[in-house]
Formats: sequence, structure tokens, C-alpha cells
Amino acid sequence: MLGNNETIEGISSSDLFQKMLKEIPWSNLRVYIQSNAQVLKACTLGGRRLDPQQRGWFEKMVLREAEKSQFSEAICNGVFAAWYPVREELHKTLEDYFHSDEYKEYRAANEIPEDSYVLSDEKFNEFFSISQTDAWRILLRFSPLKFTKEQADKVLDTSAGNVELLEQLKELKEANAELQRKNASLQGDAEKLRAKQQADAQDIQEQKKQSRQLRQDIETWQRKCESQQAEIKRLNDSLTQKDANLSSKETEIRDQSAREISRVQNELDRIQGEIGVWKTRYEGQLQQNRQLESEAKEAVRQAKITQEAADKTTAESEKLRSFADLLLSRIDWPRVGAAMKMNPTVRRNFNSLVRKLNYEDNAPKIEDALPAFWDGLQDREKKLIAKIAKSNTEEVMNGNMDGYWDEISQDFEETQLTLEARMFMLGLLRDVFFQTFEPEDLEKPIIPPKKK
Repeated sequence: MLGNNETIEGISSSDLFQKMLKEIPWSNLRVYIQSNAQVLKACTLGGRRLDPQQRGWFEKMVLREAEKSQFSEAICNGVFAAWYPVREELHKTLEDYFHSDEYKEYRAANEIPEDSYVLSDEKFNEFFSISQTDAWRILLRFSPLKFTKEQADKVLDTSAGNVELLEQLKELKEANAELQRKNASLQGDAEKLRAKQQADAQDIQEQKKQSRQLRQDIETWQRKCESQQAEIKRLNDSLTQKDANLSSKETEIRDQSAREISRVQNELDRIQGEIGVWKTRYEGQLQQNRQLESEAKEAVRQAKITQEAADKTTAESEKLRSFADLLLSRIDWPRVGAAMKMNPTVRRNFNSLVRKLNYEDNAPKIEDALPAFWDGLQDREKKLIAKIAKSNTEEVMNGNMDGYWDEISQDFEETQLTLEARMFMLGLLRDVFFQTFEPEDLEKPIIPPKKK
């Protein structure tokens, strides 16, 4: 029996080893290199990385290390273990057999150790294929499978391969003849396909034209997209800056709000204190108002009694006033006022009084509008009486009782001046009246004639 650690004539270990390296996938080769310290050191010398683009150089390094160790098992077993599953059909055939009950019986019958793998001539002839000669040679050189001399000779014999190749050539010629017959029938189809191809070519040209237009549109949109991206980046930077400013402003506003809330709370506490004071005043004023309402009811009752008496007096005076009205209507008051000649002393005193009442240099003159002047003097008295009558409520509304009565005290002084003016005018009107009528005219119950 021949093992893979024995020298076998007629095969090149370097060629077979290199063939294994080329068939191993890169991922498995990289795992092998990383798991073997000696090989990894040689491959990564000079800081080189395990890059698949430099696979040829790594294969040379692994081969060189194998040759240096004279293809020792320490170097070769790992490469064989990575290569063996690559030949899926051969791997499956052998592994299925070696794990079968049939092999267990064969091993027991021939007293073969468990760590030894051999094939009977029958199984070898069943599994061996000339088309996989290279794989069987790798198994012969590097696998733990042991071969008989006859089996090794068959693996190494090239003449048998030539006979098989001749048979395959004959089969290929027959297949070629069949293909030529098929080719003749397919040429007609090719002509049809060629015509269709021309039509398709025109469609392709049109599609290419549309594709170029689409490509131009895409480039246009890409430029627009890049412009938009630049604008978005600018806006994002601006937004980031604004967010920072906003955060700073928010902090400032929060601090300011806290200060303002504290101030408002203090102001609220002060106002609540004042409200308590005013509430006490209001309750006292409410008590006074109740007293005043009672007094007002009594005053209304007294006023009703007084009004009834006044109505009787008015009825009686109406009888007398009809005569007095007729009498007074005989006086042309506007003309009397306009024509009245006051001496300089009287006019100066009267004008001085009027200026005090109106605080103006252009105050109206008595001879201009006597009834209007008289009504204006009465208005001051009416307003003063109204303020005094409503003082209970207006004191509270004004919020300052002392200030309210200080203002009314000024109205007292002005009203006093209006009363003096009216007293002056009453005397003046009396003089006018008796200048217009003689005493004997008034003794007769008839209306005297108008005087010029």
C-alpha cells in the first residue's frame, strides 16, 4: 500500500500542490493562511494585508513554504482539507462510502485500522474516472487514502487515458455530425431571427436615443439635486445657528419670565393686601349705604309731601303768573340788554365777576344773551348738588376720599361766585323792570302799553 507521505515517481508535488491552491476559494485560503503561523508570517511580511487582489503572490508564498518543508503534512494537510470539498462529486462519493456500513464490514473483514482509508479494487474501478485524473493524483499524493501499486499505476498511467480520449473523440464526431444537421435546420430559424434582430436593432436605436435623452434629463436633475443639497446644507447650518440662538434666547426669556413672575407675585400680594383694605372699606360703605337708603326713602316720602304742597302752590301761582307773564312779555329783553347803559363802575365790577366765573377774557356780556348766561350760572349749582348727592358711591369709585372732597371744595368757591353774580343780576333786573314800568302802571289790573 502507498501512503501520501511516500515518494511517488511520475508526478510533480509542486504542480499538484499549486493546482490545489488555485482551486481553493479565497475565503478558505485566507482561513488556512491565518491558522498557520509560519505561513501567515511569510505572507504578511512587510505589513502586507490579506487582499484577494494579491492572491497570486500569497499562493507563491504558500508554495515556497511547502517546498521548504519538503511538502510536510503540517503544511499540506491544511491545504488538502480546504481543497477536498471543492471537488463536490468526488468528495461526496468517497465520504458516503467511507461512512457506510459496507465499508465498516470491509474494514472488519480485512482487519483494517479505523484511521486507515483504503479502497478495494472493485470500489476503486467503480469510483475512478479518467476525466478526474488530476484529482486522483492529488488524492494519491496528499490524502490519507492508501492505494495499491496497481491502483497507483492506473492513476499514473496516461495510455489508458489516451484510449479513453479516442473514444471520447469518436463520440464528439458523432455529436458534431448531429449538431451540423441541427445547424442546417437552425439556419432557417437564424434568418428569421436576423430579420427580427434588424427590427429589434431599430427599436434598440430608438431606445438608445430615449436613453440618451433620459441620461441628459438625469444629469440635469442631478445638477439640480446637487444645488438643492447645497441649499439644504446651507439651510441646515442656518437652522443649527438659529437653534443655538433660540436656545440662548429661550434661556434668557426663561430667566426673565422667572423674574417677571416673582415681580408679579409680589405685586399680586400687594394688591391682595389693598383688596383686603378696600373690602373692609366697602363693607363699611355698604353699611352706610343701607343707612342712606333708609334716609333716602324717608327723604322721598318727605319730598312727596313737599311736592304735593308745591303742586298746590304751583296751581295757585299759575293763576298769578299768567298775568305776570303777560306783563313781562311787554319788555323786549334782548333790546333792553343791548341798549342798557351801565355806568363804568357797574360794568367794571360785573366784568370782573364774569372773568372770575369763566377764567377767560372773552366772557359773554349780559347784553348778548341774558337767559343763556343765567342758565350757565345755574348749571354750576346743579352739578355741585349732584356731586354731593352721589358722594357715597363716587368716593369709592374715585378711590381717594380726601381728593374727592378737595375737588368739590373748589366747586363750592365757584358756586359762591355764581350766586353773587345772580344776586347782582337780580338787582340789575329789578332796576330794568322799574325803569320800564311806572308804579301806577302796576296798580291797575290791565297790561300797560309798550314804551319806546
